[in-house]
Amino acid sequence: MTNEKLSRAVEMMIRTDHMHRAMIDGRVREIGIHRTQHRILMHLARCGMLPSQKELAERLDITAAAVTGALKKIERDGYIERKLGHDNRYNELEITDKGRALVERTRALFSEADVSMFDGFSDGELESYIACLEKLEGNIKRNMAQRSHEGRKEKSDEKMV
Repeated sequence: MTNEKLSRAVEMMIRTDHMHRAMIDGRVREIGIHRTQHRILMHLARCGMLPSQKELAERLDITAAAVTGALKKIERDGYIERKLGHDNRYNELEITDKGRALVERTRALFSEADVSMFDGFSDGELESYIACLEKLEGNIKRNMAQRSHEGRKEKSDEKMV
């Protein structure tokens, strides 16, 4: 394996990720919402109520400020409702029927995008592609775990000095 091939593979992966993101963002914008708002609606449709905005931010790996802004907009647009939780300090978030309808509409758009993105792939090519991505994911996870372990070891060694 040459450095040139590795560089080309990484460049293609990054470029196709950006293109895919732009394609999906464009389709979501056609509906009139932002990606963060959409991710929140998708999560709520899948998981039901959530007890706190903080938990939602953690689950989606976004800032609490981004969650706050997105929730205000989608609540104002009637896609979610806040309900007083069992603990009066927290509001629970629930997707409305209007929000569920939007999620179903976007799922159809994403399905169309998925089909067009893999146009011309045979079942075998798609299976090979999935296998390559699974292998790549495993390599990345292993690398991250190894680096995390090395970082903890270095901190432990520093404390001993």
